Amino acid sequence: MKIFCFGNEYIEGDEVAKNLAKKIGKYKNYEFIIAESPNEILNVNENLWILDVVKGLKKTTLIQNPKKLELPHSLTCHDLDLGFYLKLMTETGKIKNINIIGLPFGETNIEKLEKEVLKIIEKT
Repeated sequence: MKIFCFGNEYIEGDEVAKNLAKKIGKYKNYEFIIAESPNEILNVNENLWILDVVKGLKKTTLIQNPKKLELPHSLTCHDLDLGFYLKLMTETGKIKNINIIGLPFGETNIEKLEKEVLKIIEKT
């Protein structure tokens, strides 16, 4: 199972999922993939796993309902971000299950986050 890891390494605090993916690499039958673009999830059928920073979280959380995510309104093609792709893919029925492991924005303790992420994976 692939877990797509998103983030922008040029924005402080947003690069944590990618750093965590580099550290973990593989865990059991999960492979952490550093995603450079939301386009990379387009070929996923049915089950999608994502690791990303989510503003507003107090702790690492498994989000299985993308409708809980607050999405900005798209004004131009430059606004087609991960949230837009998730909404499009769920509304068209391309993806049945979305599992987003949300990391709290601002948390930089990679060892702590690694334990929390692996614990979530073990429970699912």
